[in-house]
Amino acid sequence: MSPDARARAAAWLPQSREIAWGISVAHLVRLGRTPHLGHGLDDDGAVSHALARMGLEGLRERAATRLSGGEQARALIARALAQEAPLLLADEPIAGLDPAAQIATMRVFARLAEEGGAVIASLHDLGLAARHCTRLIVLSRGRLVADGPPRTVLTPDLLAEVFDIRAHLSDTPDGLVFQPLETLHHSGGF
Repeated sequence: MSPDARARAAAWLPQSREIAWGISVAHLVRLGRTPHLGHGLDDDGAVSHALARMGLEGLRERAATRLSGGEQARALIARALAQEAPLLLADEPIAGLDPAAQIATMRVFARLAEEGGAVIASLHDLGLAARHCTRLIVLSRGRLVADGPPRTVLTPDLLAEVFDIRAHLSDTPDGLVFQPLETLHHSGGF
């Protein structure tokens, strides 16, 4: 598979979020369209849609280097969304975002899945994973230890074994709620 074909098949959002170019937010997001150049697709529409999804319409002309850290993270997510690949691979996409932006981003990812796309994201926030993901895969020491819906994966035994924590889990009308309570072996998690 050629690099362009691979980029049309999967968008990659790395954990590193440094933006070194003084280009506009719209130009940064348009870089996500690079794999589609020459294919006659609506690049302007894709960029506008990605900016709107991430709540960045009002910042489209601002230099990307002049954004706050959270705004830069959202701009890079928008760049990946503008790629319009059927698969989005995201490494810690909500790290560094404020709580409202974390929830909004998880809802954007859920809508992508509802629209037929696939989103694979590494997350350490089990609360957001429990509430917004349809499937969790838990890895520990390089091996798969659980795979399934959040309600079946996030068990007291798994949380103790993998994360060394005790947590409160509760089904609510709004979905599953997860709250870590304490470490079990007082290792401090290290």
